Amino acid sequence: MAAAFETLGDMYDVALKPRLLHTLMTEDVPDEKGPLDSSKLSRVVSVIKTHKLLSECFSETMEEKQIKRWKSAVEEWLNRLISLLDSINMPDKCWAGICLLGVTSQECSPERFSASYMAWFDKLLSTMQSSGDSQFLMVASCASMSDLITRLAGFPKLKKDGTSCAGKLIQPLLNMLKEDSTDTVQERALHLLCTIITSFPASLPRYYDSVEAAIATKILSGDGSLNLQKKLAYCLALLPKSKGDEDSWLSLLRRILMLSNGFLTDGLRGFEDESKQDEAVRLMFPPEKETPKTIWGHTLVEQVSGKEKRMSKLSPVLLLMSSCSTMLTSSYPVQVNVPVRSLLALVERVLMVHGTLSDSMSSFVIAAEQEYVCSELPVLHSYGLDLLSALIKGMRSQLLPHAAYIVRLVKEYFRRCHLPDLRKKVYSISQMLLISMGVGIADYLAQEVVNNALVDLHSVAHHTIGATSNAFSEASLQPFQRKRKHNANGVLEQQQNTSALELTLLDNKSAAMPVKIAALEAIEALLIVGGALRSKSWGPSIDNLIMNIANHCCIGRWGNERSFLSDEHTSVHSDFQLAALRALLASLLSQSSTRPPHFAQSLQLFRRGRQETGTNISYFCAHALLALEVLVHPRALPLIDSHLKNSHDEVEENTMYRIDDILHQRWIDGTKETNGSPENVERQTNMEETPCETLSTVHQSGEKTSVGNAEAEMRPSNDEMMVDVRQPNNEIAPGDRTSVGNAEAKKRSENDAMMAVLRKPNNQTAQLQDFASIGSAEDDDSVAPGDKSTELDYNRDVALASPKRAAAIGVDVESDNESIDSMPDIKDVDPDSD
Repeated sequence: MAAAFETLGDMYDVALKPRLLHTLMTEDVPDEKGPLDSSKLSRVVSVIKTHKLLSECFSETMEEKQIKRWKSAVEEWLNRLISLLDSINMPDKCWAGICLLGVTSQECSPERFSASYMAWFDKLLSTMQSSGDSQFLMVASCASMSDLITRLAGFPKLKKDGTSCAGKLIQPLLNMLKEDSTDTVQERALHLLCTIITSFPASLPRYYDSVEAAIATKILSGDGSLNLQKKLAYCLALLPKSKGDEDSWLSLLRRILMLSNGFLTDGLRGFEDESKQDEAVRLMFPPEKETPKTIWGHTLVEQVSGKEKRMSKLSPVLLLMSSCSTMLTSSYPVQVNVPVRSLLALVERVLMVHGTLSDSMSSFVIAAEQEYVCSELPVLHSYGLDLLSALIKGMRSQLLPHAAYIVRLVKEYFRRCHLPDLRKKVYSISQMLLISMGVGIADYLAQEVVNNALVDLHSVAHHTIGATSNAFSEASLQPFQRKRKHNANGVLEQQQNTSALELTLLDNKSAAMPVKIAALEAIEALLIVGGALRSKSWGPSIDNLIMNIANHCCIGRWGNERSFLSDEHTSVHSDFQLAALRALLASLLSQSSTRPPHFAQSLQLFRRGRQETGTNISYFCAHALLALEVLVHPRALPLIDSHLKNSHDEVEENTMYRIDDILHQRWIDGTKETNGSPENVERQTNMEETPCETLSTVHQSGEKTSVGNAEAEMRPSNDEMMVDVRQPNNEIAPGDRTSVGNAEAKKRSENDAMMAVLRKPNNQTAQLQDFASIGSAEDDDSVAPGDKSTELDYNRDVALASPKRAAAIGVDVESDNESIDSMPDIKDVDPDSD
């Protein structure tokens, strides 16, 4: 108790953890004799997870006294939970103990869990078996057992014990599914069963057939809530993982396909072509293989009539297709061969039925049956599209042999589909096809996606491009053009006009906005994959449409600004803006041969969006501006010949940067020389008035021609090389120059040598080598006085640049009867070679 009066260092003090545990047990988790307030359990769980009260993380710097206090507090906490579990006559306290034991199994230290998990498992198992009619105790026991099994799977050394413990749970769970338990109990039992399959699959093979039969029976019966049915379908799809072989996975998938096709034959009789039925059966069973009559105790094909009979056949098909989708998208231990054609045949059977009676069966179908089938077809189509989407996700580019079949199916369904939810899924499937299969699919799917997107986005484009657009543009500009005292009225007018636009877009169109977002996402995928190959038939129209939508949906109000709209409408509006901006960026970057249209307007839009701090639009606009930087400031990076040796790469790279630095410094020096003192100004004036005599042309014949007038005609020739030998009027005489080591003379000579190299013929290799030699001479300030080779190379470059400076430093220039081109080439050799 003395520790309760000690002062804590801060909230991270280790001494705080045992004191908090004691406080929780005293105030919120009383023993079996005290009253329990169940509303405080959420706070208990939050405190335990936030402060890691059960972690028992001991460091070397901790005192032995603090370690003992923490361990003692954790042990007291566990004893309190066990006492609550034993109070079976008080269900509320037993329930609290079960819940807190599940949290403890997740939060305790590995050493504590390894030492106590078996005792906790036995306690929870006995509670599950003895709870009887107490439904909420069974639910709590299944939930805490799932936490314990999940934590146990993280200990590889305890895998054998974990498999043994998980096997003890299978039969109690089957009993829960077979008994008349509530949907909540069965959902928790299925959740625990899924946890066992994924964590300890080796514990299930003995019970595989009985578990599969129990789940299939529940699915085909159609009893239970929608959540329970989805749990049953998900658990059925995970069952093959317990065996982990290809035959189990393929066998279950075939049984599901057979039942689905059989139920569709009965449920859609009179609404589809019989050839579709025969093709689906032929793909699953070759002629030499006999077709089974029953699966899981249900007849595959039987004559049914009446609304109730059709309902009993169509409802299980939805769950069976959901199981197929889960099997295709979930991971599996081994590689399996997917029956793609059979799956596509099932999808086609579902999507091609639109409620129209066939001519041969129109007299045998009553109006009530047609009404029921038409009411169920949207849901059936939705599950069929989900199955097609799962097939594309699972197979990816391996679907290329079936690409033509899928594209034909998607295009045909696109023309018939009118419901917003279904069109949204078709756009999503088109997007996945474009991304997974590349530009080949884009060539065949582009026109269909563009045509449908133009239809779905026409309402937005009509309202934004119409007469109201000028009003909104004017309203958005007026606050910036008026004087400050009129800003309040201008903002109010802008908000009123913006509200009118939002009402126009969102009134009676909230359900259709997800379709427009999906259309923009599909257009974005099309531009990303095949934008460079866009045709003239749809390219300009899509670019203009995207620009108009992006521009006008962002006028006046962005997604994070407050408005009279509800939070749901605000979120939809923000998502639509983001989709429009993403499509706009794809439109700009996919232009391969021409400058993107509306480029300046797009940049302005992205800059405005970047100012919406803390939103997804702001982050994306910042990314868009970075991606467009190459178009705003196009520049060509230096190309270095690949045949040059690696030893010269670093020198060449540094030389390219040094060229820019030297040219910049020369420009600065020239500015300083021509600006400043009156003498410099007078000298600059004299130079402008005197005819230029500083350009000379060196012919291969050795004949030198001076240019006496700056406006003299000069005829270019391939046999000529222009050399800049400009000298100031007041140039220092050679006799008055200082030594070569003078810093200023050396710097000017290097600059002139660099310019001489730049004026050489277009030989990139020679230029790079000359740059490297000049750069190395510039950087090597510690050359020994006796190193004549480096000095001669340096003087040679200076002589090439200026004959007068060559005479100043005592270097002989070639005679007039010798050509510059007769100089030996610089060979590319290893610098370390002698």
